[in-house]
Amino acid sequence: MCSQQEGNGYRNSGKHPGVHGGMAIAEDVTAYSMERSREFEYICFCIFAPHMLFFRFSNSILLCKLLRYNLLMLSFFNPLLLLGILGASIPVIIHLINRKKAISHKFAAIDFILKTEKRISVKLKFRQLILLILRTLLVILFALALAKPFITGFGGGVPEKNVPTGNVIILDDSYSMQYGKKKDTFFMTAKATAQKIIDGLTKDDAAAVITYSTVESQALPELEYDKKSLLNHIDQLQPAFIYSRVTPVLDAAIEILAEAELPVKRIYLLTDMTRNGWNFDWFKMGNERLRNNVSDVHIIDLSGGEILKNVAITHIEPKLDMTMRDGEASIKVTVSNFSPTRVKNLLAQVFIDQKKVTQGFFTMEANSSETKEFFFPVEKGKDHTGWIEISADNLAIDNKRYFTISGTQKMNALLVDGDPKTNIYESETFYLEKALNPGREHVSSIKPTVCSVHEINNFSFVDFDIIFLCNIETLLYEKIIELERFVKGGGAVFFSLGNKVDTGYYNSSFGTLFLPYRLHTTKTFSSDSPLSEEQPLYFKVPEPRHPVLQVLSEADIGTLSSARFYRIFYVDPAPLGDCKTILSFSDDTPALIERQIDRGTCVLFTSSIDRDWTDMPVKSFFLPLMQQLCRYLSGAVSEGVQTELLVKQEWKVPSPYGVDAIEIINPEGTRTMVQPRFLHNERYFFYPDTNIPGIYAVTADGKPVPYLSTYFPVNINTNESNLEKIDQKDIAALMGGVKYTITTSHGNERREVLLGEARKTLWGALLFLAFCVFFVEAFISRK
Repeated sequence: MCSQQEGNGYRNSGKHPGVHGGMAIAEDVTAYSMERSREFEYICFCIFAPHMLFFRFSNSILLCKLLRYNLLMLSFFNPLLLLGILGASIPVIIHLINRKKAISHKFAAIDFILKTEKRISVKLKFRQLILLILRTLLVILFALALAKPFITGFGGGVPEKNVPTGNVIILDDSYSMQYGKKKDTFFMTAKATAQKIIDGLTKDDAAAVITYSTVESQALPELEYDKKSLLNHIDQLQPAFIYSRVTPVLDAAIEILAEAELPVKRIYLLTDMTRNGWNFDWFKMGNERLRNNVSDVHIIDLSGGEILKNVAITHIEPKLDMTMRDGEASIKVTVSNFSPTRVKNLLAQVFIDQKKVTQGFFTMEANSSETKEFFFPVEKGKDHTGWIEISADNLAIDNKRYFTISGTQKMNALLVDGDPKTNIYESETFYLEKALNPGREHVSSIKPTVCSVHEINNFSFVDFDIIFLCNIETLLYEKIIELERFVKGGGAVFFSLGNKVDTGYYNSSFGTLFLPYRLHTTKTFSSDSPLSEEQPLYFKVPEPRHPVLQVLSEADIGTLSSARFYRIFYVDPAPLGDCKTILSFSDDTPALIERQIDRGTCVLFTSSIDRDWTDMPVKSFFLPLMQQLCRYLSGAVSEGVQTELLVKQEWKVPSPYGVDAIEIINPEGTRTMVQPRFLHNERYFFYPDTNIPGIYAVTADGKPVPYLSTYFPVNINTNESNLEKIDQKDIAALMGGVKYTITTSHGNERREVLLGEARKTLWGALLFLAFCVFFVEAFISRK
C-alpha cells in the first residue's frame, strides 16, 4: 500500500523519485541549518542577556545614587567568588549535549507529519529556552550572593576619603571577653579587629585606643596620627578581670573627641554585647552628648551574634567552727547556670593548702542556680588558703573562687566575778565562761579563768590578754593602778554592770581612767505588755557597723533584737575620751561602748552579763558575739574566715600598734610596701591594687604580722558571668538620634565593615531572587 501510494505520487508529479527525494533532503538540511543558527543565537542571548540586564540594572541604580550622594559604590566582600558566574555556562553546555539531532526522511509523503512536528518543536524549543534562561540566571544569582555585594557609604554617613577623621577605638577588656578556647578568645579577636581598623585609616586620620579598665585609673590619651605607635599599644593590651561598664568609656571617648578639631568624629566599640554593662539611665543625658560630639558610633559584636553559654561559681560562704575540737570548716557554694540548656553532674572540687579535700556534683536547669555545702577538717592554729573550682567551659575565669581561713590565736581571759553564788548557774560569770569556752566536748581558742574579787590578788593582769570585771563592787587601789598600766600597755578591760555597782564609786575610781562615759542612773522596765509605756529594750545595730559586728553572720545580726533588757544604766551624754558605740538599745541609748586608751581598749556594757537584768545570755548570738568581742579586744578580729574582696576593691585594715610598714605580695609575686595612713584619727593600712583574683600574702620583714591575717582573698565580680546579650532594639532606643551601626563580626571581615562603610548589603535580596527563580524553574520543568 505504501509503495503504491509513493508510485502514484511520483507519476502525478512527473518527476523522478530520486530527484524529488534529493531536493526534499536539501530543503530539510537548509531548514535544519537555519534552525540551528537561530538556536545558537538564542543560546548566546541566554548566556549574555542576563549578565547584561543585571549589570545594566545595577549600574543604573548605582549611577542614580552616585548622582544623588556622590558617595556610593558597589563592592564585594568575596570578589573571588564572582568567578562562579562562569558556572552559568554549565546549563548551556548541558543543553547542547542533550539537544536532539534532526532525523532525515528519505521519502516525501510525510509532509503532514513534518508540519505537526514543527509546531511541537517550536513549543518545545520555547520551553527549553525559558528553562535555559532561568537556570543560567539561577547560577549567576547564587554566584553574586556568595560574593556578598554591598553598597559603601549608604545614606551619606561616611565621609569621602580625603576628609580627615578622628577615631576612638574602645576595647572591651572585661573578663567575659576571655570567652573562647585557648588563644582564640573574644579579646584576641578584638585586638586583631582594632589593628585592622587602624590599618584602614589614612595618614590624615587620627585615632586613640582606650579600654574599660584604663579609663578610671589612667589619664585619657590624645588623638594621634602615628599608626605604628597605636598598633604597638594594641599589641601590648591584656584582658582585665573587671566587669563591663560601657558608659564610663563612652564618656571618655566623648571627652577625647570633643577636644579634637576634625570634621568627622567616630567611636568604635569592640565588645561581646553582654547586657550587664549598659547603664540605661546614662543615655538620658549621654545621648545628647553623643549627638553633639560624635558623627558615628560603630558597635562591633565580636561574639558573632551567638548565644553564649556559661556556668559560674557565683557565691561562696566559708565558715570555721572554732568551737570544734578537730577544727571543722564548711563552705556553702552557689553555682549558676547562665545557659539555655540543662547542666547535669557538674563536678565541683574544694582545695585546702593545694590539696583536694572534698568534692560534689551540681545539676541545674537552664538559667538557674544551686547551692550546696561542703564540710572538711582544717588544722587549728595556722592559716589556710583554699579555692573551689568547677569543670572547665569556654569562660574559665569564673570557674574558680578563692577563700582563706586564719588560724586562731590562744587568748587568756580573766573573769572577775563580783557576785559569786553557791549555785554556779546563778553566778555572774557562768554564761560568759560558757560562751568563751563552751563545754567539755569543744576546744576554744579563748581560755577563761574565773576568780572572785577577793581572789584577784592571786593573779597578775599581764598574764592575760583580756580582763572582765563583771558587776564588781570595789577594786583595790593597787589593782586599779596595775589595771591602768595593763591597759595603756596594750591590754583590754571589759566592764559589765549589775546590782553591786555604785555609780559614785565607779565614776570616781574608774571614770577618767577607763570608762567611756560617766554612769548616771539605772532605769527599770518592769512590764513586757505591749500596752505598757515601759516595754523592755532590745539591741539596735548602728550604722556603719562596728568591726566587731562585721564578721558576724546575717543570721546572728538578725537575732540581736530578740534579747530583752529589763534594767540598764543610763550614761552622761559627754564622752570621756575617744569612744565608739558598738551596740545601742532600741531607745538609742548606748549599750556596748568602746574607748581607746593609749595602746589598749576599754569596753563598757551598760547592763548585766548574767540573767538578772536580761535574757541575752541564753540567745544564740551571745556566744559568737562574746568570742568575736574577745578577738577584737586582743587585736585578732581578723581571725576566722576573711571577708571577700572583689577585684578593684581596696583592702583596708587597722594598723596594729608598733607596725609601721607591711609588704603585700599579689598572686603574680609582685611585692608592694604599704605604710599606714590616718583615717578619722586612726591608723589604717590601705592597698588598692587588687587587680588580679587570687590569694594575697601579708608580711613584715618576711614574717607574719601580729594581729593581721597572713592572707586575704580577692575574687571577680560575678555580675559579668551572665552573658545575656543586649537586644538591638534596646540599643536603637538608647541611640535615638545618634548615627550608629551594629556589625556582627568574627574578626575576619573586610575593613569596609569594620570602618562602618558597608551600610547596605545585597546578598539577602539576591538569595531571595535565586529562590524565586528556582521555584519558577521547578514549576516549568514539571509541566
